[in-house]
Amino acid sequence: MPHQVDDALSSARAAWRVTLAYVLFGVAWILASDALIQALSGDRDWLDAAQQLKGLAFIVLTGTGLFLFQRHEYRRMRSALALQQRQFRQLHESLGEVLWIGSADGQHLHYVSSAFEQVYGRPVGDILHRPALWRESVHPEDLDAARALDPRRADGHLVSCEYRIVRPDGSVRWVEDRKRMILDANGRPVLMGGIAEDITARRERDAAQTTLHVDLQRLVDERTAELQATNLELEAFSRTAAHDLKSPLSGIAGLSQLLRAQHAQGMDAVGLGFLEQIERSARDMSELVNDLLGLSRAGSVALACGWNDLAPTATRVLDDLRRIEPWRPVVLQLPDQMSAWCDAGLMRSVLANLLGNAWKYSARREPARITVEWQEDAHGTRLTVIDNGSGFDAGRVVDGVFRPFQRFHTQAQFQGSGLGLVTCQRIAQRHGGRLEVQSAPGEGTRASLWLPLPAA
Repeated sequence: MPHQVDDALSSARAAWRVTLAYVLFGVAWILASDALIQALSGDRDWLDAAQQLKGLAFIVLTGTGLFLFQRHEYRRMRSALALQQRQFRQLHESLGEVLWIGSADGQHLHYVSSAFEQVYGRPVGDILHRPALWRESVHPEDLDAARALDPRRADGHLVSCEYRIVRPDGSVRWVEDRKRMILDANGRPVLMGGIAEDITARRERDAAQTTLHVDLQRLVDERTAELQATNLELEAFSRTAAHDLKSPLSGIAGLSQLLRAQHAQGMDAVGLGFLEQIERSARDMSELVNDLLGLSRAGSVALACGWNDLAPTATRVLDDLRRIEPWRPVVLQLPDQMSAWCDAGLMRSVLANLLGNAWKYSARREPARITVEWQEDAHGTRLTVIDNGSGFDAGRVVDGVFRPFQRFHTQAQFQGSGLGLVTCQRIAQRHGGRLEVQSAPGEGTRASLWLPLPAA
């Protein structure tokens, strides 16, 4: 647009100069020609006879002046045009793209930039004299795609295509061919033009990235398969080990109870202390075995999802906890209904762990408060268990709160295996949901379980 404005202003100035010169010369001729002729001839009658000669002289002088002026303007404009063409050619050749302009029917080429020699490996003169050389350079496998690139069917819109060319030395290059029709003011095609860009390096880079991506994906798949196999082996081992440990643990617990019932009166304080330690260790080991079995079941059992009301399940879990410690003052808040799309058995394990943690870690509060919140939206349901217990510093847990055997308190403070939260997290992930835990020392804990709605 700035160049068009400059050209219009330059043409207007040239027209004004011609008009002004014509007016000034005409006025000067009218005023001075008669006096000049009379002074030269000295005869008034001859002046009247010389009017025709004076008119012819005016025409000759005016035409000569206009010719000289037009020649000057033509040379000036030609020089300016040549400068613009040189600048345009230098700019475009520095970009390394092949610029070409040809007739509307594509049979003749008016201009092809020198980058053609670098991209196609042929002299520019060859393509100018034989435009069909372009088609001969296209790789045989890409010829149909290149032929389909016809801007005459695009109503003046840009069309583009990527294809291969074969150079005279046999090397293959990739080019991106972009072309369009150039229309006049009435929408009729007058020229065809386009740009061919060598994109071989880009294609090679993309191919290398694709290969790298495929290799990385294959490596990830292999490592994932190995990890899954290892996890399955570990789960199978833990399940087998837990089952194998249950029988001797039951035997130890039964024998210790029998020993207490039949021989406690004959034991001194030291012996009774040993017996109590045996019973306590058996109970702790039994809880650990049960937790290991729960963790294994969370990752291996087949899901049987349906709409389940979790409120009765939560009530039963809390009733069981209250029967164990009926003397504790605990304030409970529980919704009347909590319908979720889930596996009922696995979700009971989640509620047992989350409510059990809230009950356990609020044991030193009077009164202890346990609140269960329930939220529903268009995407899923959210179960939140809030307690006012001891809490822990979640920000200082380096590996996160869902690492197996992660403990936030000592066994002397609160007993546990450190498998409850990781079991809940695995169950949430099996459902396509997530578990979030927020806590702070002395401020209690907030555990939030989100479950998605079933797919439509």
